[in-house]
Amino acid sequence: LLVSQDVSVVAGAMLKLFAGTSRATNTEAFIDQSREYEQLLKDANPLVQASIRRQQRTHPLPVKRVGELEKWFESDEYKAIVGGYN
Repeated sequence: LLVSQDVSVVAGAMLKLFAGTSRATNTEAFIDQSREYEQLLKDANPLVQASIRRQQRTHPLPVKRVGELEKWFESDEYKAIVGGYN
């Protein structure tokens, strides 16, 4: 993200890593899925939220990674880092 400064480019690269390159992918749909996941999780029953947090995963879900990437892209921290190089 620091190199491309474009969430769509990074999300597309992540999608290719997760899904492989042998089939057609839709980066915008992947980003939309990430936003939808975040909203559904926010609106979910507290028991469902707790269950998801307790799941033993070695890595976050791909849609969760893209969501966190978008949050960081919009953060003041990211803007301060990028602003130092412009």
